[in-house]
Amino acid sequence: MAFLRRLLMLAAFALCAGGPVAAANPPGLPAGWSHAQINVVGANGRPHTLIYDRGRVTAVGASSLTLREPDGSIVTIQVAAAAVIRLNGRAATFAQIQPGFLVQTLGVDGNPARRVQATARPAARTAAQRLRAVRRR
Repeated sequence: MAFLRRLLMLAAFALCAGGPVAAANPPGLPAGWSHAQINVVGANGRPHTLIYDRGRVTAVGASSLTLREPDGSIVTIQVAAAAVIRLNGRAATFAQIQPGFLVQTLGVDGNPARRVQATARPAARTAAQRLRAVRRR
């Protein structure tokens, strides 16, 4: 509960400090959560809804991601052309996101996601790499 309270306070502070643009970098979802909508009041008293989604990419469209969320639900998330994309913690492009990646998206007020954080699955190790790892033990 303390984490959720901190998440809400940081999101509200981000909106007050710089409007919805600053809210594009609040902390992510707590572990185990797949979807959240957080209502906050931003600068000049304007209400905003931060929309988070998390799941494994099952399909990539021209400007959308289809995710299988941890609860098994399938959702399609539109992604803004100017979205900030991070892959394994580094700046990336939307074209680099592939099925199988784990992603977390953030949209504001029902608009396309303006932030996508993706994690690629580790590359499959070859038999030779597995054998070397066993020999090192």
